[in-house]
Amino acid sequence: METKVTKWAFEYGGMKFFRGLAYQVRLGTYGEKKDPLGAKAYLEPEGHIIPSNLKNIGKMGPVEVDWERQSKADVAADGDLKYLGAAGKVAGSFNYENAKSANLKLMSFYIEEGTLKQILNEHAGTARSYLAKEGNDGRIVSQVFVAMEATLAQTFSTAGSLSYKAEGDALGVTASGGVHGSNTIILAPNTTFAYKLTKVKDWSHGKDKIEDMEGDFKGGS
Repeated sequence: METKVTKWAFEYGGMKFFRGLAYQVRLGTYGEKKDPLGAKAYLEPEGHIIPSNLKNIGKMGPVEVDWERQSKADVAADGDLKYLGAAGKVAGSFNYENAKSANLKLMSFYIEEGTLKQILNEHAGTARSYLAKEGNDGRIVSQVFVAMEATLAQTFSTAGSLSYKAEGDALGVTASGGVHGSNTIILAPNTTFAYKLTKVKDWSHGKDKIEDMEGDFKGGS
């Protein structure tokens, strides 16, 4: 699928994902969607679901980006974004030159809406209460794209299974059974290249339980 990178969005599969303040968010971050005039919609983080409450996370990728066809100004992150090396650790700062020279790929990790609803209703009361209070502008990060070297991306894309473990305040993801064996990465702040937001579509009477959720892509309401 064709991809396109702009300063505030990442376009893939006909959908536009957010890039504003991406370096500050992770899977499970919640906050207020800011939508100033122009193209600068982004999430202003309020908090995040603790890693031990995240479950049933899916993977997608690797996503190929022809960095040569993107502009340096568009690729540049608006903060201290990092990319992951073959060993699963931070290998350097994400920038236009490194993206091209390391031929970086993107792997995506996501939580489906049904699972996310269950997590919020049963395990993440603080996040649920915030979304209820925030109202129409409340959002939560349900999908992230992470930049990494090709060997690491191949390990995760071919993995037979994924397992998860809280690594301090972040989420560790281990891929097992891939073509290059097993490896672990940490989905910490500064590793998110782009993200998808999800909003509450329907609440129960009293707004103490989420009934339905839906995705919010760049340019959405």
